[in-house]
Amino acid sequence: MKVEFYYDSTVQPGATFATNNAKAVELVNQLAAKGVNAKAVDLQGAQVAFMTYNAALTGPKAQVRAVFGAKGALQEDFGKTVPALLVFEKDADRYPTEAFPRSDRDLQRTLGCEEALQGLLEKA
Repeated sequence: MKVEFYYDSTVQPGATFATNNAKAVELVNQLAAKGVNAKAVDLQGAQVAFMTYNAALTGPKAQVRAVFGAKGALQEDFGKTVPALLVFEKDADRYPTEAFPRSDRDLQRTLGCEEALQGLLEKA
């Protein structure tokens, strides 16, 4: 498994998809300490590469797709006002199997990055 968390230390996350970036980075580091290929990517004012944004939109199945695109945040928001978590089944996969934040049908609410990271940590 590979986990990538995208955030921007120069931008405050928006209220719609609020994320505590410091806590999320800490959880990513805890995953890495358990041997998971996990990294936090601070965009520091830069825009995420289109390939990364596109993979988050088109990779996961519709039921586990993130809020990016027509339903929510645009490329300009990815990793900035909406921090993003991508989970890949294998280290070499180009497309993630899951992307967060996303709407969860079972929970009937939005599942955020921190909660998803906590779940991954419990499984690791």
